[in-house]
Amino acid sequence: MTGNRSLGLIWRWPVLLAALSVFGLLAALIGQTGIWLPLSWIALTIPLAVATICILRSRTS
Repeated sequence: MTGNRSLGLIWRWPVLLAALSVFGLLAALIGQTGIWLPLSWIALTIPLAVATICILRSRTS
């Protein structure tokens, strides 16, 4: 990758993953039953999966 990248392009995914993590933590605190439990699991699993995929890709290349 060459050229200058704007701050929006650099921070887009980290901010999105941080917001998803905060939402997952708040959803887990709000309720232990109903829709909140699966939402919290999904919201907290996605950043973990993204981190795992990035680590595996960096080791293979």
